[in-house]
Amino acid sequence: MTLTDQIIAAVELWQEQLRAQLDSPDHQALSMATLEQAALALGQRLAQLALTDQLQQAGTGYSASSRPCPCGRQQRFHRYSPKHVRTLVGEVTYRRAYYRCPYCRISACPIDQQLGQSERQISPGVERALALLSAHLPFPKAEQILAEVSAVRLSARQIETIAESLGAEAEQRQQQEQQQATTLGLVETRGPQPPGARTFIIEMDGVQLGLQDGSWQEVKCGVIYELSQRVEIHAGRWELWQRHRCAWRGDVVGFRQRLWALCLRVGIRQQDHLVILGDGAEWIDQTVQELFPNALRILDYYHASERVWAVANARWGEATAAAQRWAHSKLSQLKRGQVRQVMAAMRGLKIRSQEGQRVRSAAVNYMRVRQGQMDYGQYQEAGLPIGSGAVESTCKQMVTARCKQAGMRWSEAGADAILALRSFVLNERLDELCPKPVVSLDWARAA
Repeated sequence: MTLTDQIIAAVELWQEQLRAQLDSPDHQALSMATLEQAALALGQRLAQLALTDQLQQAGTGYSASSRPCPCGRQQRFHRYSPKHVRTLVGEVTYRRAYYRCPYCRISACPIDQQLGQSERQISPGVERALALLSAHLPFPKAEQILAEVSAVRLSARQIETIAESLGAEAEQRQQQEQQQATTLGLVETRGPQPPGARTFIIEMDGVQLGLQDGSWQEVKCGVIYELSQRVEIHAGRWELWQRHRCAWRGDVVGFRQRLWALCLRVGIRQQDHLVILGDGAEWIDQTVQELFPNALRILDYYHASERVWAVANARWGEATAAAQRWAHSKLSQLKRGQVRQVMAAMRGLKIRSQEGQRVRSAAVNYMRVRQGQMDYGQYQEAGLPIGSGAVESTCKQMVTARCKQAGMRWSEAGADAILALRSFVLNERLDELCPKPVVSLDWARAA
């Protein structure tokens, strides 16, 4: 039976069964939802028939009784073997020639290679869907959504296994990029009229992740964006049109390699201006000294303001009116870049308790060491951000939203895989991992 005959038979059967169902006295009134589900069922069946027909036309992959083997000898044809694959339109089966080398025992099915079908029992389209779902959702929720919107039925455990495998591949690619980046510097644009310099903002922070052994480990996150991609959508409210993220669970050396690889991938050049935003953590300071010694440093305003509030609360008591008045006055000065005046005001306070004095001393020392990074008035006039909200958002998006939900504890390999997979999805690199072919069909021609 030809594909056309199969399609006609399927449509006639669909019409017959739908009519009988709608005419049944037990059936509810006709609704858009009923017709929509019926149409989807028909579409799935027709797609399944069309896919099966195309697989049959692709052949079995048989070319001769033997074929070259990677070991240098010959793989011999053994038999025809069926391949059952779960696809977005339902399960399909195709026939394939199976070859095996009697010496190295490597086997192959040429038609699988031709079709780009992996050893898994799922299609590339299902793999891509699982990558997207698993990057955003817990595995049980991914199972539920997948069953709701497609013909695929996989357990949460199966989804976890596939997602971690895809994530491991993504992590391997990122580590390869890191190794290549260690020997490379920023691009030097040459020529009589080089393009104008751009300004890039680089932010860093860390977030704790729970592991299966009960311990917690920091995931260091970085985000890079061009200043021109920062747009004020409301007064005092900014939004980034494009950003590039990275995450690393482990020592700071590995994070620096990953961040540097991201800089090269983004296309930062030697003549571009770099601005580093951070909370003053030691590992961030050391990273800046090693990678970006000539960059403009900005201390996150909100971390600096926390020191002001700590001193105010130590002097007058937490949440008291006097503490709030003093703190708001000093924060106004701080935002204008008057750091010395704020430190002088802190020193002039009469604080009796030893704990309060310790809090003040720590706050003053914190600002004294970093006062060169706190000219907030000048930064704002130049249109630069003074808060590290982009990296705090990145920590939430990359780690917290996916990996720190109730009861979640990760193996190290599982955490690395899902973080890598999420990085590829959020950075719009999924096509590198799970390509989506472009198929253009003009249905208007059939009208």
